[in-house]
Amino acid sequence: MYRDLSEIIREAGALSLRYFGGLYAEDIQHKSEADLVTAADNAVEALLRNKLHEAFPDFGFVGEESVTDEQQERSFIVDPIDGTTGFVHGIPFYAVSVAVKTASGVTAGAVYVPPFDDLYYAEKGGGAWKNGEAITVSRTETLTNALGATGFACVRDRKEPNNLPVFCHILPRIRGIRRLGSAAIDLCFVAEGRFDMYWEMNLNSWDVAAGSLMVTEAGGSVTDFNGGDRMDEASGQIAASNGVLHGSLLEMIREGQQSGK
Repeated sequence: MYRDLSEIIREAGALSLRYFGGLYAEDIQHKSEADLVTAADNAVEALLRNKLHEAFPDFGFVGEESVTDEQQERSFIVDPIDGTTGFVHGIPFYAVSVAVKTASGVTAGAVYVPPFDDLYYAEKGGGAWKNGEAITVSRTETLTNALGATGFACVRDRKEPNNLPVFCHILPRIRGIRRLGSAAIDLCFVAEGRFDMYWEMNLNSWDVAAGSLMVTEAGGSVTDFNGGDRMDEASGQIAASNGVLHGSLLEMIREGQQSGK
């Protein structure tokens, strides 16, 4: 599967680059007051749907911009451009994300970052890889040395509770926090040890399916805010870390939520 999937996701990334930095006003629409969709999102998703169906005709397809054959025993979960807002503004932190989901959960995933030509890949029980080299989470043990990442999808969508009290609580307790605008990239950066922790609210399965597997296969931890074994689908809450700091991350999130009440 790796060879076919890597070829397809690279082709999708190449298509995205043709649009990157060259969108016109008519290429950008609003799915809602907060969410953008571009001609690039639609074109890349269409390519992925067609190419994946050709290579894996028995698989269903669940995409951010369209959902088909959702009830298949095996399905691809696809985000054609994770980080659309940054993409629209010419910021190169966006990714194409494809995960394979079966009855037992996500079993494989690929995240491609076209502007940097970086391909991350993971298989359940087979480890995590970047450009063919094995990756592992960081060994950071103390919060004062930890670099975190987060996002504000909840604030953008005016959802409550939101992430601001948690952000303000965690910020002075760790070395710093970065905000890239792509959950898929944030999770891959945790997997390869660039970030030590990441949390966010109000996400969807296509935002995190492949990236979450990347973290766990690289030796890290991914849970909901209560320590459940994966993202809370109802709230979109996710916490990921190098594992060593996971208990501390969850504790800080709880304290931040309490401070915001």
